[in-house]
Amino acid sequence: MQVAEIFERASGRLPMVPKVVQELVESFQKTDISIDDITDKVGHDQVLTARVLRLANTARFGGSRRVGSLDDAVILLGFDNLRILVIASGITGATAGIPGFDMKGFWQRSFAMANTAKRLARLAKLDAQLGYTCGLLSNIGELVLHVAMPEQAVQIDKIVAGGADRVATERMLLGIDLTEVGAELARRWNFPDDIQQAIRDQHDLLGDVTAFAVLIGLSAYLVAGFNHGMSEDDMIATLPWKVVQRLNIGEEEMKAAIGELKTASTELDEMF
Repeated sequence: MQVAEIFERASGRLPMVPKVVQELVESFQKTDISIDDITDKVGHDQVLTARVLRLANTARFGGSRRVGSLDDAVILLGFDNLRILVIASGITGATAGIPGFDMKGFWQRSFAMANTAKRLARLAKLDAQLGYTCGLLSNIGELVLHVAMPEQAVQIDKIVAGGADRVATERMLLGIDLTEVGAELARRWNFPDDIQQAIRDQHDLLGDVTAFAVLIGLSAYLVAGFNHGMSEDDMIATLPWKVVQRLNIGEEEMKAAIGELKTASTELDEMF
């Protein structure tokens, strides 16, 4: 099966993100973005605004500070945090209501990936906001497969729940996997090449791939390990150090950050 066939089957039923979300993702490559213009556009979408403020007031972002408006969010959290809040809120809001799909579980995993990638990006001296967005979208191809081929996708979920590798199972049964599909969705959403490539190449960590692809692959390793009960010591002992080195993160620096990475990988965001 080809990518084009997947999208043909899902025609008219694919999630669409708000225009302001597309603009914010594109802004990773711009320096002249207007904060006032963005907050004004978000403010005209009441549903998106409500989701942004709900997420802004979770422990991860707001803590003890009450964020009551988009202006408060800019002042208290800064534009970079507001940007990823809008992106996260817009994407999660666009993908609601796919029959037979555990949407809450999917976004919990996706937020764990996003938060871990953001922390790793800082260690690697990469754009942390872009890293967060790559992590958030890393498995977005799952959604497209559930829209395009719901019966097959549900069967794949059952096989994966039994311990099988998702990507290998999808390739075996469909001839395609979520990374190819997710990268194509990111292209159709007009998201930057860095995001498309990170989604597509996240499992080829020692190949000729971008730093963000390596970042996502290592984030997946951390999230999977910590969510299956690995201790910090066990994680350090089994880390793929060749992959860590590709991100130019020193061994001592990685060891010092392992506690924060565990927290990022396992804490749940209240996005619903």
